[in-house]
Amino acid sequence: MNSDPTESILNDAATDLRSQVEGLHTPPFSPKRPIGSLVAVAALVLIVIGGGVFLTRNNSNRTVIETPVDESEGGRDQDPAVSTTVAPTTVPATTDQVERPLAQSELVFGHDATPPAASWAKPALYETYQDPVYGTDIRRLTSAEGTRFNRNTYSRRQAENADGTLFLTYHGDAEYRVYGRASGELIRILPVHPDAEPQWHASDPDRIRYLAGPNSSTGDLQLYEVSVSSGEMSVVADLTARLQSQLPGALYMKDRAEGSPSANGDRYAWLVYNDREIPIGIVSYEVSTDSLLGVLPLTDQWEENNDTQLGRLDWVGTSPSGEYVIAGYWNVTLVFNFDLTNERVVNQKADHSDIAIGADGEDVYVYIDFGATSPDAGFLVAVDLDTLERARLFEVYSGANTSIHISGKGYNKPGWVVVSTYNCKNPGAWSCDKVMAVELVPNARIVNLAHTYNCGVDYWTETQAVVNREFTRVYFNSDGGSCGIDAEVYEVTVPYFD
Repeated sequence: MNSDPTESILNDAATDLRSQVEGLHTPPFSPKRPIGSLVAVAALVLIVIGGGVFLTRNNSNRTVIETPVDESEGGRDQDPAVSTTVAPTTVPATTDQVERPLAQSELVFGHDATPPAASWAKPALYETYQDPVYGTDIRRLTSAEGTRFNRNTYSRRQAENADGTLFLTYHGDAEYRVYGRASGELIRILPVHPDAEPQWHASDPDRIRYLAGPNSSTGDLQLYEVSVSSGEMSVVADLTARLQSQLPGALYMKDRAEGSPSANGDRYAWLVYNDREIPIGIVSYEVSTDSLLGVLPLTDQWEENNDTQLGRLDWVGTSPSGEYVIAGYWNVTLVFNFDLTNERVVNQKADHSDIAIGADGEDVYVYIDFGATSPDAGFLVAVDLDTLERARLFEVYSGANTSIHISGKGYNKPGWVVVSTYNCKNPGAWSCDKVMAVELVPNARIVNLAHTYNCGVDYWTETQAVVNREFTRVYFNSDGGSCGIDAEVYEVTVPYFD
């Protein structure tokens, strides 16, 4: 086999699977507003003049509700024995040490344009501070000293393990690291490939599932698992014979770093590739029954660098319920039943997105629409994957215009996602450089959680916030104002709200 081309990831962000297409997900400098949005913009302006806060639904920003106490505290060619454990250099201040919880009456809802505090200074490692504007408790969890960055992996990949005691980062030495959340202790450097697409086990807090690698040199057709405590690795599923019998030439599989398994960790979807690095099929798999539930062959029109109507197939993933497979092409997003039948169009572009659980338990695809001719251009949109009904959550072209990531991983608070912004085209706009909770309803309620104090000028320093399952903590990246690539992880304690 050839040498591993992904080794260059250490020095070149352009080789990272997500950073390759990041430019496709950024807003234009001078967006052409869709005709249908003019009425909505006028209504928003009237609301601003009258009250200063958008989308309050006749709701005061200060509804008094007590905050409950959060008690959730509590590849393969590398050496599997690699493990590093170090004591923190200072005593960390955990989120359990804050003076008092933030009540819902103190939260700031809506399109709040209060600027970040000019007096903000980068906190010490493990130090907890209160956001100067929104009052939430925030803690700096990692340091990029001596390396390029030590960052949250992605907004669509859970950072926290099943019981909230550990969290995962991607380190500048092209390795995944696991830390104790309360202590800051480095528990293990994972013995996996830099593009192994690691996912925390949904119920076992000690285990992470992953793939062998992203190409013909390193990948295969197996799903693996590693124990964080011991470093022991095992095979969860071997699909080699079955896939090669149905997809001749099948050599390796991946979701291209933007997919996720179902919320219970039982169902996965992957792209299957041949030795020419071309996707030849999509597969869906159920761990509990060791069953291939769907195999969809792809023809030559789906080659990696094609210029067909659909564009390149960028990623695949599974909905939280496990009922659907979503395939994101450059020019369209498709949804299938989990057996890969009943293909339907979700939207006409593959912008930043995630799949969340709606208030009634439905699977909801949430994305920012930067399509030049789309009727929803400039809006954050939620689509029910069963009915394909759409809801415009809020607009970023209206005095804002910023890049966005979405995290729908707060499965235990249905009806909400976390949104993080960066690369703001209109400095000082209400949506700039923030972490927010957003409700999945038309004209959504927005809870402002934090300013990021992040320049975010490089792919590695994109904010890429991810929320934990309980929707009690959010992890986001910030360069602390350095405007370099030294992204570090910050943890926001999310106050209770209903």
